[in-house]
Amino acid sequence: MYIRTQDSCQIVDSGYIERFCLVIKPDAVLIIASYSENRAVTIGKYADKTEARDAFDALYYAILNDDMAFDMPQSRLFLGEQTKRDSRTKRKGGS
Repeated sequence: MYIRTQDSCQIVDSGYIERFCLVIKPDAVLIIASYSENRAVTIGKYADKTEARDAFDALYYAILNDDMAFDMPQSRLFLGEQTKRDSRTKRKGGS
């Protein structure tokens, strides 16, 4: 099965993957594909453990069903508008 990463910049062949893992970081939860003990690729980055678990379960069921391709689901961490809230946006010029 081919897996397109969340950022759509890589396609990973799951035939060469030893294991898929959830890695909990302070700011996000990563789903990684591990080729060996020293080599891994991040295939998804999620806002919290629940969101990552849902994506991980979807990947698991796609592997069980022998799907040919799978797109990693997008995270709400990266969706939506990100506005800057500082003094640059409040002042519109003038002296």
